[in-house]
Amino acid sequence: MKYARVMAAAMLAGCVATAAESALLQPSDTAVLKWKDGKKAVFLLAFDDSCQSHVKSAIPELRRRGMVGTFYINPGNGPFQNERQAWEQELPKDPAVVFGNHTFKHQGATNAVQLDLELARCEAVIRACHPERARPFLVSFGQPGGVPWTVSKDEQSAALAKYNLIERPPFFGYPIHVKTAEAVCRLVDQAIAKGDMGHHDSHGVGGDWLVTPLEVFTALLDKLDACRGEVWVTDHITYHKYLTERGSAAVKVVQSDKAQIRLQLACAADPALYDTALTLETRVPADWTSCRVAQGPSRAEVQAVQGVVRYAAVPGTDEIVLEKR
Repeated sequence: MKYARVMAAAMLAGCVATAAESALLQPSDTAVLKWKDGKKAVFLLAFDDSCQSHVKSAIPELRRRGMVGTFYINPGNGPFQNERQAWEQELPKDPAVVFGNHTFKHQGATNAVQLDLELARCEAVIRACHPERARPFLVSFGQPGGVPWTVSKDEQSAALAKYNLIERPPFFGYPIHVKTAEAVCRLVDQAIAKGDMGHHDSHGVGGDWLVTPLEVFTALLDKLDACRGEVWVTDHITYHKYLTERGSAAVKVVQSDKAQIRLQLACAADPALYDTALTLETRVPADWTSCRVAQGPSRAEVQAVQGVVRYAAVPGTDEIVLEKR
């Protein structure tokens, strides 16, 4: 059973193979790119405590630039309740907003029963905000700071698994860890230099508490906007899904000839929870200038660049079919 060869250089760099590497490739050889669309790095924007300034300032700025953030909400607290209509009716439909579980009242957890209740009540609000989603679905979890948190690691792990919660990277942001706009923007450069994930976490934006000044926040967004060709700005769960799926992705060649290439993309992750498209590159015959890529009901027309086509595909049962156009 023949498996597609995956070029290590393309995998790590997330780009089309060089001319020297291309000479070694045969039609149907496929690489799963490190990050979506071959970007060099990933950047996550996170916002804690369902601050009113998120609704008034942060989300409009994200929306204006077509970006997304993860908003870790506390539905049982005043700031959420003061903007309840926005959080529960308007923002669940906003592509700039993904909800994260920050516990119901941000009061901490000193035992497993309290932790379960805090997570369950917040999870119920998030679920109610998204009746259109198939269940179960993954949600990001951000542990609240500045409150008692004495549950054991095992108790916390069991609770997160029960509610399909994925723990986010440790909080890092203005004004605790970085204190100038220049330092905040350097986080983007550092992510690009490492070819990895960078992130910035905020509480208030232009108001509320532990405030990231609006000019600092917009400087970061403008930096990300200027680096769109290199940086994938996404939410924590989409990043987590891509990373997890990529980690065990395998491509099998089902058929390869001058007119058609058929591939099977699989990974070890549970397809009920991990359904994000990976970015693939496949070498096609030299006379292909473009092709149609089909997987299940999905169809796309893509151009061949130096004998390689780049496209999105979801691991699973549906074959990927590339046909010469």
